[in-house]
Amino acid sequence: MTDDILGKIFYHLCEPGPLSLRHLLFVSRRFYSATVNNGRLWTTISLDPLFARHFHRWREQGNIFVEQCLLRSGSLPLCLYIKISRRTAYHSGFLHDFLETFWEPEWRTIQRCTSMIWVKGRDTEPTLPMIVALLPKSLPSLKYISLSSFDDPIDGSQFPNCPVLERVEMLSHRRPSPPFWGTNFLHVTTLSFGMSATWDSDDMTTLLQFPVLHDLTLFIERDTGVLFAYGLERPICFKHLQILRVRGPLPLRVATKLMAPALKELHIEANPLHRTSIYELKDLFEPHCQHIYALLPMAVSSGQPAWATYLSDLVQKCTRIKSLHISKWMENECKKFISLYKDVLHYVQ
Repeated sequence: MTDDILGKIFYHLCEPGPLSLRHLLFVSRRFYSATVNNGRLWTTISLDPLFARHFHRWREQGNIFVEQCLLRSGSLPLCLYIKISRRTAYHSGFLHDFLETFWEPEWRTIQRCTSMIWVKGRDTEPTLPMIVALLPKSLPSLKYISLSSFDDPIDGSQFPNCPVLERVEMLSHRRPSPPFWGTNFLHVTTLSFGMSATWDSDDMTTLLQFPVLHDLTLFIERDTGVLFAYGLERPICFKHLQILRVRGPLPLRVATKLMAPALKELHIEANPLHRTSIYELKDLFEPHCQHIYALLPMAVSSGQPAWATYLSDLVQKCTRIKSLHISKWMENECKKFISLYKDVLHYVQ
């Protein structure tokens, strides 16, 4: 096994941060060399509960570890992973020390930080403005940010300016505050946005902050898609949207608000419960797209036995349809209902 392959194995084992690599350093000289000399293994600075438990009593060692990560990663792009419990965050100066080390000019981290992953820990809402205050005023190289169960603060704090931000992922984002984000979302072209179970009218308000999207993924992870509150009556128009991915069943009132006149590709995906939005899309969405990808698992047929008729209705709405890609198991049913469109059918194993 080459050092390169060994390094790839170590990379998958050490996610989301390199702290677990410390065990490998004492296995053998080979492991030590393959670990220390692989800069990619050290590019994620993870301030998570594991890091907190390990260093909250020995903060100086924590600073040395962060410095070693920055040194061993060389000039590679960096990722800042934040998941801190409320108790640890309030521990005297805990976050301040490590973030201060992280942003020291000698490491060029402000220029190297291209991605940020922020997972809200339990009972951490009061600490969010404090963490934001420890970030630099601008993240000039940040291209990607991922937020999970994130509550925008309403105390006037401002997220750093991210002039090249292009990709955003949001899971269960709550209480949107446009002033907190400023103009960061105005140039984002790729967004993955969804809920673990239910939608809220605030979620629609969040989508309005992304006016130039080219690629949009909307999803429901577990439930069947419910919209709890009503309030946003105007449509959400994505004038530049070319690719739309819908995973799981969108609430009907969400589907009715979407407008995408330039749409080229529609991807229909199933959530872990094997539910889709075929019914909602065929009734309430007018995707005049050229390509539809409905590559679904066979289990969808048990939860949505009328999927073929719904898919047929959807295809007939797409007056510019050039291709329909379906899973091989869907072939016989699709031929019954989409016989007029046999020239556009493509089967994927």
